[in-house]
Amino acid sequence: MGVRAAPAFLAVIAAAVLGACGNEPKKPPVVTTPKAAFGFVDYGRPEQGVAFQRPSAWRITPGTAPLLATMSSGLVTISVWRYPRSEPLPETLEELTVAKDALVAAATARDPSFEVIKAKGTRAAHHPAVVIIADETVAGQPRRVRSTHIYAAGSEVVIDAFAPEDQYALVEDPIIRVLVRSFKITDPAG
Repeated sequence: MGVRAAPAFLAVIAAAVLGACGNEPKKPPVVTTPKAAFGFVDYGRPEQGVAFQRPSAWRITPGTAPLLATMSSGLVTISVWRYPRSEPLPETLEELTVAKDALVAAATARDPSFEVIKAKGTRAAHHPAVVIIADETVAGQPRRVRSTHIYAAGSEVVIDAFAPEDQYALVEDPIIRVLVRSFKITDPAG
């Protein structure tokens, strides 16, 4: 009986092997490239007075103040912070220039690889703001960073977006700018 079962067993194995011929091995998904937003959904931290729309396809992790949330996809990360401020917040272009210069000086002192691409006083989410785009080293990795500092409701809300330089353009307009424009900043609830 064992001898007759062997040819049947070999036939099954041969069919399985031949059936697999011609099938290309599937490539694993690329997990280092950021996903598209696939729409935006509301996200809020009312106890911190912050609400915005985040990319629906990205992972979000709530934080503990002053870190409010971290969103990520692939090698791109966006963090949202809120720092209460007791000093007068910058409002005029001259005051924003002073704030910008101080932020650039602090970043340069912290990271010798920090290289400004663009820095300016402006408005973001209908409030005075400073935007700095720079190349720097984050956790030992070179990154293009867009740091938006919005001054409103007795605080400085910071949106830091980190991406490999070759991926930055993929997320700047369709994700980062949309997210920043969606911000609503109020006094914290509580």
